[in-house]
Amino acid sequence: MDTGQCVHCGLCLSACPTYQVTGLEAESPRGRIFLLERLQDDPSVLNDNAMRALDDCLDCRACEEVCPAHVGTGHLVEAWRAEAAPLLMERGPEAMKQFRRMTRPMGFFLGSPQGLRWLQRMARVMQKPGIGRWISRLKFVPASAQGLARGLPKQIPHRLSRTVKPRPLSHPRGRAMLFSGCIMDAIYAETNWHTQDLLELGGLEVTVPEQQRCCGALHLHGGDPDQARRWAMENIIAFEQSGAATVVVNAAGCGSTLKEYAELFRGDPNWEPRARRFEEAVEDATAILARLDLPALPSSEDPITLQDPCHLSHGQGIRQEPRQLLMRAGYRIQEMKDSDRCCGSAGIYNLTHPEMAQALLHRKVQDIPAGVQWVAAANPGCLMHMQSGLSDNPRAPEVVHPIDLVWTAYRDAGQIGGTS
Repeated sequence: MDTGQCVHCGLCLSACPTYQVTGLEAESPRGRIFLLERLQDDPSVLNDNAMRALDDCLDCRACEEVCPAHVGTGHLVEAWRAEAAPLLMERGPEAMKQFRRMTRPMGFFLGSPQGLRWLQRMARVMQKPGIGRWISRLKFVPASAQGLARGLPKQIPHRLSRTVKPRPLSHPRGRAMLFSGCIMDAIYAETNWHTQDLLELGGLEVTVPEQQRCCGALHLHGGDPDQARRWAMENIIAFEQSGAATVVVNAAGCGSTLKEYAELFRGDPNWEPRARRFEEAVEDATAILARLDLPALPSSEDPITLQDPCHLSHGQGIRQEPRQLLMRAGYRIQEMKDSDRCCGSAGIYNLTHPEMAQALLHRKVQDIPAGVQWVAAANPGCLMHMQSGLSDNPRAPEVVHPIDLVWTAYRDAGQIGGTS
């Protein structure tokens, strides 16, 4: 684990959400690098406070973006979690123990179409107050899941997005594989269908392989790279067999992980080159749609604002493309203060670290500009977490995926048909 690049300059402090909330040096990237350096020299310094400080990292990559020495703090914390997994399960923070209790159920619910269908059913049940409280008592379901359920979409589909077959185009400009994901496939299936419609409007033929799997981000961030590696292999094979030149992904967290697949297979002479070809083909949906020749629509008077997901802005450096796409579809954007500061979702961080997640959510909700009708966020975790924080206010804006807003504008303009 190479921590030697860090010069402890402190430029990361103002970018770190956990440091902003606590003001504690140990809860900053510089503090975490210091802890990792000490642990390399003397593992006995790993006490409860040190473990908690490292485990509290959101892995939002904000520090990596501003670091002049290009220290990969998020990657280093991920590597430490993987190395220390047995110890963390035995005597680590409750948050890490909770994650480990969830690992096997997550493997079932996220790892296959059958599991995703059960996830859909559970999500619909969680929306029912009495039954939702009963489900939250299951050992592997954190108590915080009941609050997060308030952010679920009002209408959860009864089928996975991958079940809709692509439409043939007479003169396609190319072929793209739509990465359906897991939460997007089950909970936000309509967004995947809308992504397909817009890609086809732009002239791309779309394929949605049935055999693709979860990207592995949740397990990777939680210190379980082996499961992420197994799913990565299946996704790489699905891409190779699809005949597509591009892998289009509309979930920021998935996209960031898919673009780092080669790291999972470093030194493997068979899989590393295949993973590198795969990650080079990955493109964010808003970025590729912003490049396609979609028609410009008249400007609307209703303002919207954007939440820039961490793994889209910091992880992939994508900020302007969602705005360009939305403006071409006629939306007027009112910028949010600190739009790229983490909302507290961070995969399942809002389930395992509810106090910190709620503190960050409160700050994010306070920064939403007055009078906007929608908050656009291109990541399922942000969508659900932020909507849960606004659910008690009937006058609050709705949190939606930018793809859904763009699709609605083109549908209303008669450019595309109804829901797939």
